[in-house]
Formats: sequence, structure tokens, C-alpha cells
Amino acid sequence: MNIIAQPSAVPIQLDKQTANKRMTAGLGGGVALEWYDWNVYGVMAAFLSPHFFPSDDPTTSLLAGLAVYGAGFCARPLGAALLGPVADRISHKRVMLISVTAMAVCSLLISLLPTYKDLGVTAAIALLIMRLIQGLATGAEAGVANAIAIELAPPGKEGHYLGLIGGTFIQLGNLGSSLVAFLVSASVAPEAMREWAWRIPFAVGGLLGLLIIYLRTTVPETLINRAMHRQDESSRIQETTGGVWKTLWSVRLSLLAVILVIGSVQIANYAWNTGLPNMANTVFKENSTYVYGIMTLMVLIWMSTAPLIGAFADKVRPSRAFTLLRLLLIPCFFLTLLYSEKGIVTFFFVTVFGGAIVGFNMALYNFIATTLMPRAVRTTGVALGYALGVSLFGGTSPYLLVWLQREHIAWMFPVYGSLIALLSVLVYQIAKKRGRLYIGE
Repeated sequence: MNIIAQPSAVPIQLDKQTANKRMTAGLGGGVALEWYDWNVYGVMAAFLSPHFFPSDDPTTSLLAGLAVYGAGFCARPLGAALLGPVADRISHKRVMLISVTAMAVCSLLISLLPTYKDLGVTAAIALLIMRLIQGLATGAEAGVANAIAIELAPPGKEGHYLGLIGGTFIQLGNLGSSLVAFLVSASVAPEAMREWAWRIPFAVGGLLGLLIIYLRTTVPETLINRAMHRQDESSRIQETTGGVWKTLWSVRLSLLAVILVIGSVQIANYAWNTGLPNMANTVFKENSTYVYGIMTLMVLIWMSTAPLIGAFADKVRPSRAFTLLRLLLIPCFFLTLLYSEKGIVTFFFVTVFGGAIVGFNMALYNFIATTLMPRAVRTTGVALGYALGVSLFGGTSPYLLVWLQREHIAWMFPVYGSLIALLSVLVYQIAKKRGRLYIGE
């Protein structure tokens, strides 16, 4: 087995403790906000969809709203392709600021957006444009944050640190969206929730963006540059955009592995975070306060266990941890078949206990994806692989879950998810045997 080793991050000559705290706050806070703003649409889809896609059938309205949700994912690869090389060649900090600003502004605009009753189909188009812009912004965020985090991680603790940045902070954003939805739903009458209160979580995300923009502006540019732009052989190819794409093509097996490693877990992620709660709220008419409370509990489990799963991967080797947890995801997919009719207890069981396995995989996938890319194109490779994986698999997941349930062929969803999970393990192992792991082995 020919595993290529990369040198660890060189010591950064600043007040190291302060600098690392700033970096963690700027990186993690931005990641949390990105995921809050991205996930809050999915959490609120059952309530906003009738205002932009009115229909006599509530499931039809929901499917239209989820289609816009999925369309946002289509913009992610373009965002990764445009902004990834900018980060690798010019400025990671600049791309981080562009990304978080776009997310926050669009969330604030959605909270103020007139509905179909006011503007007709123009309202739906405006909503779609907001989601496409957010898709462009998130296209580069994962690659930038993970590439910086892996360079700043203490040697031998890369999994633990990535579990914090790419696990806990992501789930903090998801927790925030579920928690705010729960608090709003518990504070207003159901009629108010349907009519106007669904706007509040979007406004919260927009306003929080001001704080995160400040945090990211205070991260020293020199700190990022010293970590990411070293004068070694692996970084010289970053001098031109063409060089970035040439190097990326040379590691295309790694890119395919990144796509599948990320895509397969995102099928589960968006099924649990978006598909199941919207099906509960719209199809089975569950009490939305209970639904959001259960979702909040699930995300708390994900958030608290992420660094532990990363530390487990450091101890047993990332490849072993990934293979074990990804194979456990297969029976987890079949738990979705239990929730085929109204029943908040069944929803609790599937969401919390099945969701725990999903959360373990979510804690690890950013780290595993980052290990598959050489430093010279790490930001672009992870960002593009992430964007393609999420767009092809994650963005369609909640739509498929709800649609297959309506068509009485719900069994197809876990079969589909299981096959992609198996494929991700197979391609990852091939990449490993061909020496395409660059960190952690």
C-alpha cells in the first residue's frame, strides 16, 4: 500500500492560543451560520410552501417547495468551480467572507419576501433565485473550512479537530434552525405559524450573519496564508487556475471517492433533517412543536458526539472508522420504512435512534473527504466533490422520500441509499489501495 504522506502544518508564529481561538471561532461560527441558513429552509418548507406554491393538495405544495430546496444544490458545483480556485490561489479569507455574507443576506431577504398572493409566480421565482445564490455561496464553504482546519489540527488529532469544525459546528447550525423553529412554533398559535411566523427563523439567520461576518474579518490573513500557501513543491501548481484543474484531473479517482463519501451520507442527512420532519408536519399532520423538539434532540446528539467520533477515527485509523460506520448506515436506511403512518412515538424512534447512526457518519465525512485530496488542490477538490455529492444525492433525498411514500413504494428509498453507501466504501477502498490517501494513515 503506497500512502503518500504530507507534512504537518508548520508552527504559526503568532500568539498561538489566541490565534487558534480566533480561527476556530471564525471558521466554526461561519460554518454554523451557513448550515443554519441552509437548513432553516428545509425545516420551514412545510409552512412556506403554500405561500409560494399554493395547491389544494398540501403534499403537492410541499413537493414544489422541496424542488426549490433541491434546485439550490444544483448551484453548489458552480460555486465550488468558481470560488475554489480563487481560495487555493489567492485568498481563503476572501472566499469565506463572500460565502457567509451571501448566505446571511439571502436569509434576511427570504424573511421579507412577498408571497404568491402578492406577486404571483414572481414570488416563487424570487425564492428560487435566493436559494440559487445560497447554493453558490455554500459551494466553496466546505472546501475552504476543511482545508484550513486540517492544516491547523494538532498532528495525530486531525479527526478530532475536523469533528469539531466539520461536525459539531455544522450540527450547531442545524440545532439552531431546529431550536428556533421549535421556540417559534411553541410561542405562537398554529394559525400564526402557518401565516407569518415561519419568517422569523429566516430573519434570525440574517441578523446572526452580522456577528459571523465580524468574526471572520478578525481572523488574521497571515494566519491563513501561512497555513495554506507554503513554498513547497505541492503548492507551486497553485500559481494558475489551469494548474489547479490539471492537478485535480490527475487525482480524479480521489475526486470520485469524495463525491461518493459525501453523497451517500447526505442522502441520510437530508432524509432525517428535512424529509422526515416535513413528512411528519405535512403528510401525517403531527404536532409541529413535538416534531421540532424531537429534531432538536437528534441534532444535540449529533453535535455532542462529533468530536468523539473524530477521536475514535484518530485512534483506530480513519479508513477503519469510515468503513465501519458507513456499513452501519445501511440498516439505518431501512428504519425509514417504520414511519409509514401518523405516530409521534414511531417518529421519535426513527429520528433519534436511527438518526444517531446518521450523526456518527456526519461527524466523520468531512475528515474522510479531506484526507483524499493533496494540499495543492485541497480546497477546490473538497469543495467540488462536496458540491457534486450533495447536489446529486443530498438535494434530491427529501423529495424522493416524500414522493416514494406518496406513491406507496417507500421501500425503494432505503434500497437506493444502501447501494450508494456500499459504492462509497468500495471506491474509497480502491483509492486507498492506489495511494490516494494523503492524511491520517
